[in-house]
Amino acid sequence: MARAASLHFLLLGFLAAPAAAQGFHQRLAVDYARTAADNAATALDRRLAAGELDLPAAGPSGRLRAVLRALTVPESSQMLVFSKTSLQRHRISPASPRALFFSADAYVGWVPGAAQLEVAVGDARLGLVFYTVAQDAAQPARFVRDDSCLSCHASERTDDEPGLVLRSVFPDADGHPITAAGEVDVTLRTALRDRWGGWLVTGSAGPHRGNGVARRDERGRYVVVAREAADLTTFADWFDAAAYPAPHSDIATLLAFEQQATLHNLLIRSSLQMRCLLDNDRAVNGLLGESGLREQTARVADRLAEAIVGALLFADEAALGGQVRAAEPAFARDFVAALPVDADGGRLGTFDLRQRLFTLPLSPMVHAPAFGNLPAPLRDRVLARLRSALQDGKLPAGCFLTAAQRRALDRHLQQTLAGY
Repeated sequence: MARAASLHFLLLGFLAAPAAAQGFHQRLAVDYARTAADNAATALDRRLAAGELDLPAAGPSGRLRAVLRALTVPESSQMLVFSKTSLQRHRISPASPRALFFSADAYVGWVPGAAQLEVAVGDARLGLVFYTVAQDAAQPARFVRDDSCLSCHASERTDDEPGLVLRSVFPDADGHPITAAGEVDVTLRTALRDRWGGWLVTGSAGPHRGNGVARRDERGRYVVVAREAADLTTFADWFDAAAYPAPHSDIATLLAFEQQATLHNLLIRSSLQMRCLLDNDRAVNGLLGESGLREQTARVADRLAEAIVGALLFADEAALGGQVRAAEPAFARDFVAALPVDADGGRLGTFDLRQRLFTLPLSPMVHAPAFGNLPAPLRDRVLARLRSALQDGKLPAGCFLTAAQRRALDRHLQQTLAGY
């Protein structure tokens, strides 16, 4: 008995460190580098290898449109970034912006003239996996896994787990970030005045850092004087907008992308951490002849669930201040097209754009694969906290919902979200 108690104590002490540390994707429970991916990209690649699918190159964008169709990523989700802040930075500049496209579980990057497309896809086991697709029509179209992307996409910017990096920088005339001027890692909480440095923004959003290069003002500070842009033809002095699939890099698209990236990163980190802890629990329980969650794991799961529910309900969401005007309606339509509709016709993802991003302040990521892939003990805790928030009004700090919004969201989730 004394030996078992001593072993119990030592193992709990050992488990305390992983709960606070990062790099869970590198641990044996996940083993990112040596584990085969299983996701939308690998499914398409199997079809390509078998000759059941083709990704034909067409026009200056090469295989881009074919890849977007295959991954069900809408062209209307296009966003343009001209700062040199990605793998193909040597090709990116104000004269050649990089285009980004996204759906709930896939992200595609294209730079005019580049030899390859960049693709990131959600993966139930690995969180997020990165691929390239050759643009040369003479090369076979295949999704080639590229873990070298983790040098940026599993760094301190993403809490050392596979994730998305969104930066607002002060770009010079060539698109190089001015290091001395500083930069901001963008989330749904970032004030609009600090966003989009190095990005193009069509529509109206009030003061922000997009649509221009940085210069020093009379006090020696770096500033960007942004110009308003109804569409990309505003930047005809920089590049040919007709070379891009869509004529916009719309404010609503950018805002939707930023909230999604915030949630996607959090869900990935939480899922990987929880899986490592559950793996440790199985080992400890096997030695001790016990079952269930260890106390340490339960505490971590509670903390993660609280953070996830707060993010889902837009805790501390940056106020839009009544200044946002979207210029492109196509994305608003395409964004909600895949989301479930309840019996009252309600759905998430409908834009408000006055003081808040969405009419119903709950992230559509609650319906995304990344949410469904949460380990059951964590997902159950998230759902319980969501019910408590919406039914009992026990909202996380920084969340603001009216009683009518809570009732509408509760009805919606009862009808559309398994397990709620």
